Amino acid sequence: MNLSMPNPVQPTEASVEAPMVQFRDVTKRYGDLTVLDHLDLDVHNGEKVAIIGPSGSGKSTLLRALMTLETIDEGVIMVDGEPLTHMPSAGGQLVRANARHQRSVRGKVGMVFQSFNLFPHMNALQNVMEAPVQVLSLPKAEARERAEELLAMVGLEDKLDHYPSQLSGGQQQRVAIARALAMRPKV
Repeated sequence: MNLSMPNPVQPTEASVEAPMVQFRDVTKRYGDLTVLDHLDLDVHNGEKVAIIGPSGSGKSTLLRALMTLETIDEGVIMVDGEPLTHMPSAGGQLVRANARHQRSVRGKVGMVFQSFNLFPHMNALQNVMEAPVQVLSLPKAEARERAEELLAMVGLEDKLDHYPSQLSGGQQQRVAIARALAMRPKV
């Protein structure tokens, strides 16, 4: 496949900047089943998008492709103007991105899974603090301050010391949202 850098959407009066997320001609197949068929999608900074459709229509596949949990068969996904699924070669053509490149770009994207995957041995505060300390190397005091602010933002300021088993499903989901936001993703 011969890919060149896709043309990002040019700013217009209605759109001052290029999209934060771009799917360009993205196709994903599972054997004979095509789930994403030459998808073009733009999501602009600050825009909220709902993806709706029946079971099996590709909603989760689209999100999993954005998180590089699924490898796409064709096309390119861009995040903040940078190719996620591909990277420029020395000759200027796009080639499949290596794991290092994908990790770098994927750091701009946050996701809350349907099963929240909270650490059962950590309380709400610790769950939100863990990634900023381990991945972003934030000092614990700064990570704690950010975690407390985010948990308050989702209405859980009184649940900092509660473990996942002590929280309702909705409360666990809000801890997971705070945890995703703690990494300050662009998307």
